[in-house]
Amino acid sequence: IELGPEQLAKIRSAIDKAAAKGAKESLLLMDNMAMIVNVSNRTVVTAMDGSSMREHVFTQIDSAVIVGS
Repeated sequence: IELGPEQLAKIRSAIDKAAAKGAKESLLLMDNMAMIVNVSNRTVVTAMDGSSMREHVFTQIDSAVIVGS
């Protein structure tokens, strides 16, 4: 998955919001993508596009952030 500067800025902002709420492992939903992020390390652990998300179960997360366009 390739991300542009604008998308990276949105991800950073979403991680900041999750961190402010005390999240540790967060699901970020953006456009047609889903990412599991380790908030304290600011690291994307898992990333998948829309077709990979079908019937996928997300586990071991404590929050979800829907990133606006």
